[in-house]
Amino acid sequence: MLKGVNKQILEITNPESPYFEKIIFFVRPSSQNADAKKLHKEAEKISTSTAVKPPKQKIDGRKAALIIGYSAMTVLSGAGITFLLSHLNIL
Repeated sequence: MLKGVNKQILEITNPESPYFEKIIFFVRPSSQNADAKKLHKEAEKISTSTAVKPPKQKIDGRKAALIIGYSAMTVLSGAGITFLLSHLNIL
C-alpha cells in the first residue's frame, strides 16, 4: 500500500557488488534539509562498508582431475589429427 507521504530518496548504484545493482536510501524528514553532498557521501560510506565480496570457489580433487583430463584429451586429439593429416600428405 502506498501512502501520500513525500519522502526524499537517495539511490546509489554500486556496480562493484556482485549481489546488488543498486541501494535505495530513504532520507529522514529531519535530515532532508541537509547538504546533498553530505547525504551522498554518507550513503556511499554505508554502501561500501557493507559490501561483501563473494566467497572464492574451491576446486576439489575431482574437479581438478576433470579439467586435467579434458585438457589432455584436447591436446591428444589435436596431435592425433595432425599426425593423420601429415601422413595423408594433406598438410
